[in-house]
Amino acid sequence: MNWFRVRSDAGHVSPRQFDSRERGATLVEAAFVYPLLFVALFAIVEFGLAFKDYLTVSHAARDGARAGATYGNIQEADILILEDVHRALSTAGLTDGIKVRVFDPINGKGTTYDYDPSDPRCDWRPCPDPAAGALYRVPDWNPLTRDVTAPFTDRLAVEVTFTHHWITSFFLDETDFAVVADFQIEPQVFDP
Repeated sequence: MNWFRVRSDAGHVSPRQFDSRERGATLVEAAFVYPLLFVALFAIVEFGLAFKDYLTVSHAARDGARAGATYGNIQEADILILEDVHRALSTAGLTDGIKVRVFDPINGKGTTYDYDPSDPRCDWRPCPDPAAGALYRVPDWNPLTRDVTAPFTDRLAVEVTFTHHWITSFFLDETDFAVVADFQIEPQVFDP
C-alpha cells in the first residue's frame, strides 16, 4: 500500500540534479577558501624564515660579545670578534648585508664594520686585522686601551645588523634586524 506518492512534477529533485548542484557549491567554496589557505601558508613560511634570521643575528651578537669579553685587551680582539660573529651567521647562510659594531656601551665609542669579502687580505671594512698590513686601521676604541684590571673592568658591546630580504615582498622588500649584546670584560689576572 502506498501511503504517499511523490510525483515528478511536484518539485521532486532527482539525485542526479542534487549532485550537480552540490558540486557547484563545493567549487565556489573552494574558490574562496584556497586563496586564503595559500596566503596563510606563505605567511607562515615568510615569517618563519624571518624569525630564523632574527634568532641567528641574536645568537651571533651574543657570541661576539661573549668572545670579546674573553679576548680582553689584545690587539687582535676586534678581528677575532668579527670572525666569531661571521662564523655564527654563516652557519645559517647569512653572509650578505652584515654590519657589526664593536663598542663601549658606557660612552658609545667604537667602530662599525661592514662585511666585504672582495679583498682576500681582510673581509671587513675598515680592517681591524693587524696582519693585513696597509689595510689595517686602528679601531676607534683601541683594544689595547680596554681596562681589564679587576675588579672593575670595561664592558664590551657588539651590535649585529643584518638586512633580511622578504621572499614575497608582500609586506616589505627588506627589514634590518639589529641586536645588541654586551658583557663585562673578564679580568686578565695572568700576564701572557
